[in-house]
Amino acid sequence: MTKLMNAVILTGYGGPDKLVYTQVPKPQPQKGEVLIKVGACSVNNTDFNTRTGWYAAQESFQDILQDQAQNSVDTSTSWQQAGITFPRIQGADIVGTVAGIGDGVNPDILNQRVICDPWIRTGKLAEYKYIGSEIDGGFAEYTVVPVTNVYPLSSSLSDVELAAIPCAYSTAENLVTKARVSAKDTVLITGASGGVGSAAIQLCKIRGAKVVAIVGANKERFARLLGADYVYYRDEQLASNLNKHQFTVALDVVGGDNFPLLLRNLEIGGRYATSGAIAGPMVTLDLRDLIYKDLEMIGATRLESAVFQRLVDYINKDLLKPVVDKVFPLAQIHEAQKIFQTKSFFGKVVITLSI
Repeated sequence: MTKLMNAVILTGYGGPDKLVYTQVPKPQPQKGEVLIKVGACSVNNTDFNTRTGWYAAQESFQDILQDQAQNSVDTSTSWQQAGITFPRIQGADIVGTVAGIGDGVNPDILNQRVICDPWIRTGKLAEYKYIGSEIDGGFAEYTVVPVTNVYPLSSSLSDVELAAIPCAYSTAENLVTKARVSAKDTVLITGASGGVGSAAIQLCKIRGAKVVAIVGANKERFARLLGADYVYYRDEQLASNLNKHQFTVALDVVGGDNFPLLLRNLEIGGRYATSGAIAGPMVTLDLRDLIYKDLEMIGATRLESAVFQRLVDYINKDLLKPVVDKVFPLAQIHEAQKIFQTKSFFGKVVITLSI
């Protein structure tokens, strides 16, 4: 008989009602895969973006729902324009224990605690897949992952703390890598009280850079504890506060109305890198800032395995301080996502599957 497991499945595009806590067949590892008993998996913006069809910039959400109702082929509503197959188990931040292996996998990995790189590299850049989007993820008791994406750990951090790392920290490390941050730089970080932003503070400080962080209300102390040299709130004083500095790098996960401030305060030859737009993807760009200041603008989504390997090295050397604000059991995923959307927390919201 097929064994069942508890999981949250995404049944289609829409609101939280499309997330259903239920039982589904326990997956079996195929050749080159491992079965992981999930310990924890955190909530990320990509979970919402996928569920609501946010990635389909050229379509309205009503058009997406109409296409789905008519069973037409969807090729535009995932981050890499390849479409989503439902039902889907989301959750990119997988931490747990290897409970089974497929053919061709070294059995030494059995029973080891591991963290998973969420990027499935299947060939060309355009063919990359993401765990929880194109393949099932960690909002379940068990999941299967290619062994090439699994990294054994020697860390005192808990599963809940480690689950704050894969998506947010790899996104931040990719930003820092592509922007070529070094000890010579002064780096402006937007959204610095969120998962990616708080990770970016730490990763920039590891490289010796000076960090200026922009945070939400009442979150200054946390940013300073992570190493930020200057911290400013998103308020009416932001423009005048940023004018006190000249930045060589801006790392942006916010977008929105404050985008022009970032370019305006970059030095000539500065680098702007972005991996998100939680305040809105439509921004105002004065091309004179880009052209006559010789700026670089960098989009950072897909990352190479070396980026994630550096994170694992940092973990094993105790160089990272993952920040967890709220923890929920899997059955309370609706409550977890509701809290996540308020942005009233500092760090990460994590789903635990430990009993």
